Amino acid sequence: MPQQPFSRRDFLKTNAILGAGAAVLPGFVIGGQDVARSGREVVRGSHEVVRDGLLYFDGFTRIGPRKYKHPAEKWKLDDLLKDMDQCSISAALVAYTQSVNYDLMYSNLELNRIIKPYSHLFPIWNVMPHQTGEFPEPGQLGKLMSEHHVSAVSIHPKTNAWDWKARHCTPLFAHLSKTKTLTITTASELGTWEDVEEFLIRHPYLPLLLTGAIWNEQRYVLPLVQQYKNLHISFDNFQINEGLEYLHRTGCIDQLIFASNSPTMSAGAHRTYIDYAAIPEADRAKIAGGNLMRLLKISSKPALRENKNEDILMQAVRAGSPLPVPVIDMHMHMLHEGLNGGGWTYRMEDGGPTGIFAMAKRLGYQGGGIMSWNGVVSQNAIAGNPCTAEALDVAPKGYWGLATFDPSHYTQEELRKMIAEVYADKRFIGMKPYQFYGFEYHDPVYDVWWEYGNQNKFYGLIHNSRSDLLEVETLAKRYPDVRWVIAHAGGSYKMADMAIAAMKKYPNVFAEITLTPVPLGVIEYLVAGAGENRILYGSDLPMRDPRQQLGWLVFSTLPLEIKKKILAENAMQVIKPCLDRLPEHNRPSLVSN
Repeated sequence: MPQQPFSRRDFLKTNAILGAGAAVLPGFVIGGQDVARSGREVVRGSHEVVRDGLLYFDGFTRIGPRKYKHPAEKWKLDDLLKDMDQCSISAALVAYTQSVNYDLMYSNLELNRIIKPYSHLFPIWNVMPHQTGEFPEPGQLGKLMSEHHVSAVSIHPKTNAWDWKARHCTPLFAHLSKTKTLTITTASELGTWEDVEEFLIRHPYLPLLLTGAIWNEQRYVLPLVQQYKNLHISFDNFQINEGLEYLHRTGCIDQLIFASNSPTMSAGAHRTYIDYAAIPEADRAKIAGGNLMRLLKISSKPALRENKNEDILMQAVRAGSPLPVPVIDMHMHMLHEGLNGGGWTYRMEDGGPTGIFAMAKRLGYQGGGIMSWNGVVSQNAIAGNPCTAEALDVAPKGYWGLATFDPSHYTQEELRKMIAEVYADKRFIGMKPYQFYGFEYHDPVYDVWWEYGNQNKFYGLIHNSRSDLLEVETLAKRYPDVRWVIAHAGGSYKMADMAIAAMKKYPNVFAEITLTPVPLGVIEYLVAGAGENRILYGSDLPMRDPRQQLGWLVFSTLPLEIKKKILAENAMQVIKPCLDRLPEHNRPSLVSN
């Protein structure tokens, strides 16, 4: 007999229990499968905390072969299982690339066979209309889903070449709406953002989970999620600064889903976003798993799975406590106080000094390098450096500045004068050019800046403007007293390969990890390729929320001592030649608070 959905009373009771955290949790049932685990989260050490752990049920993971894959990129079921165990993820919905890339039903059934031995994994079937004779009609589909314990589906109209707006799709969506089956897709599969809204209007009783939205699509996503209660969103790529806090304030808490896209992405990155959310515990529990369980009509609550071998950093994150070791962020932007917008496509909730330094304190930061947003991305270099200085005026101990100068708007003599004036403020020790200035960084128009930096032993943070790292390699050879930091070196395995090659050639080249994709295993790959002493933590806040970037590193499989190097110790080596220049207040410490 199929399981009955939760009543409203049962659901509220279950989430209250999850929010408070039960010491021992019974098994749960979904589609006839049983899972039984128990556990209680305990954090011990110099920062002792005892708190029942949040139960994480991943709303979207995906296994299987794919095109254009780097040889080191994770894709296997075993990669997923290891990541879940590492990050204390209790259960997961699993999609299969072949359900999109090959015959849908053949591959859907193959997925069930693959994950059958694992009672904490549940299939996502890819579905489409039946009229072409390739797929079951809705009634038969419903029977197959019940038989194979399938409670969630995906749709790929664009990739699988069918028109979701066509009248012949009505039976499929009528069935999914009637059964209130969780339906997972991306905005691009539906078309434009206008098409997403049309889908929500046409199918108001169909629970839709939108994955894959990017942080710079906030002005599309946020109005939709506030208006349409059948829309649910995940934060795999939607790494918006203080996003959970904002959506909590706007009444959208029941529409937020933890979904990691592991093993392509790091599950630890995305759980950290929730672990540190400044919202009530019961609401964190909803995002971590409660909302998904309700949508899947689970009849009894899941139980915790715990990594018994986690280190003190992972323990601190799961307790929502500041890390018990120093953290130095090598890639921080800053808006003016009180601003939430950075122009272009960028929205950054609470992106001025007050919000940024409060978040940094919550995570355990001891300092970092600050650069403006308006001077770099908004191409107003002459206004950006004062913005950075104003942030430093109110910064806690341990923060310094990176200056920016634009050779496309100012003559060489003007640049020479501005460089001397800005760096007269001893709090500035970094150099931050940007690709929008229109010149490659080894162009002679930059020489006046690089020569000044080389004389003063500054460091440079380089977001490459080419598809290779020729700029970094040229500058590293030409200016040996500058430490050249490759920004976003962990964004892909291809980028990591280039960074490793550059670091092997030049001892004054370093690699900073941050980027939205948070590829699972790439930080370990960088360390294996270039050694543990030249990889740096950075977040790119507030363009992205720093919590995913921090969790990506914390939940890596690296030994604790290497994590500590990447979090802060290696950064100290980069700024060491400038420490005597920095005022005492702006020198970070390797002693955590």
